[in-house]
Amino acid sequence: MRHISGCVGNLAKTPKLREGENGPYTFATVMVSDRIKTKSGAWEDGPSIAYNVAVKGDEAKRLVAAATRDGNLRVTFSGRYRVTEWQSENGPREQHEVQADSIGLSFRGQNAGVFDDNETHEGAAPATAADSDNEPVDIFEAGAES
Repeated sequence: MRHISGCVGNLAKTPKLREGENGPYTFATVMVSDRIKTKSGAWEDGPSIAYNVAVKGDEAKRLVAAATRDGNLRVTFSGRYRVTEWQSENGPREQHEVQADSIGLSFRGQNAGVFDDNETHEGAAPATAADSDNEPVDIFEAGAES
């Protein structure tokens, strides 16, 4: 399994918060388009890749709250990455999966909400010291609850 970092893309839709045996989690579909330089020297968007990003704990709560409040967000993420390939009736397909070690808002080109820790906002999960104490759960080996 590889590690991917510094990916920036847009949420395809607002993720839904779920509750499992190990606490809250969500799956976010993040669309990433790389910029490609053409032979003429101009830059254009390359093909979009959909990453299915698994997020857990308070980060999942915060992501869902921010996406619900602010709509289509631009996010940055890193984590363990794998590509699953299969054959469909339309030909070969790929699924890009990431178990997020980190996910956050990208402020480039958007006005997204970030709140002072002392303020309480509906739907926002407060920052806790427990975030750094939690070990990542291996959804690729243990399987994810649905």
